Amino acid sequence: MNCRMLALDVDGTLVGPDNVVTPEIRAAVRRADESGIQIRLATGRSYSETIGIWEQLGLGRPSQPMILIGGALISETDTQRALYHKPMAPDVACRFADALGAAGYCAMAIVDAWRYDVEYYLTEHGDLADARERWFGQMDVKLASVAAMSDVLVNGDGPDVLRISAVVNQTDGPGLADDLKNQFGDEINVCSILAPNYNVWIVEAHAVKANKRTALQYVAQATGTPLSQIAAVGDDVNDISMLSGVALGVAMPQAPESVIASADHVADDGLAEFVNQLVDGKFD
Repeated sequence: MNCRMLALDVDGTLVGPDNVVTPEIRAAVRRADESGIQIRLATGRSYSETIGIWEQLGLGRPSQPMILIGGALISETDTQRALYHKPMAPDVACRFADALGAAGYCAMAIVDAWRYDVEYYLTEHGDLADARERWFGQMDVKLASVAAMSDVLVNGDGPDVLRISAVVNQTDGPGLADDLKNQFGDEINVCSILAPNYNVWIVEAHAVKANKRTALQYVAQATGTPLSQIAAVGDDVNDISMLSGVALGVAMPQAPESVIASADHVADDGLAEFVNQLVDGKFD
């Protein structure tokens, strides 16, 4: 393939639990950038959680779009200005938050901090203190607590909710996700994932068309880059749509079997080695 764009997942792909881009990975990504390959981050993180990773790469290009919140948001790196967002329907967001609450979990709704004066709304169901400590103890974000999500999204009015998630027990995660998938059907996308940098399990939901592949298509159109000239690397189930939709989908070796099955290649020798091979034309 003639690669013109490389999309990189963050957690478990670009960085490990220490949130540090290694010198080897940084050098390989810079080499790809200098060769003319456009670098795009595609992550489940918010802007505030991601911008520090982008800055570590040191690419120095302003206004490069980042795919955030699993594809529900695209923001410019230098201004945080939202270029694209795909929110959940307000009534569905309220019902999903209530369902998490009925299961005994605090629902965490993320919105675009560039548009609103808050980043997360937390419902007062379940162990709110535990959710704050396990998830937000590692972030510097503005939070607001509400008794129920309907208090924010009254009559469909209020901030656009981009994702609703809950920190869950590992033993509960897959089963709860399956139950919610059956309950909500095709109204939303529900999945259960491990957030390795926080060492917690998450059950989360997005709007149906909010995924990394759709967001990547939007980003690629701006530079006239077809999917046939894009490579992407990821390591979890929220990367499957992206890996299966580009010319070269690459899974990290620790990825679940479903992710590896969706990929064309496995980066057994690590991300830096794969990126260098890509630049050297091994996959042409």
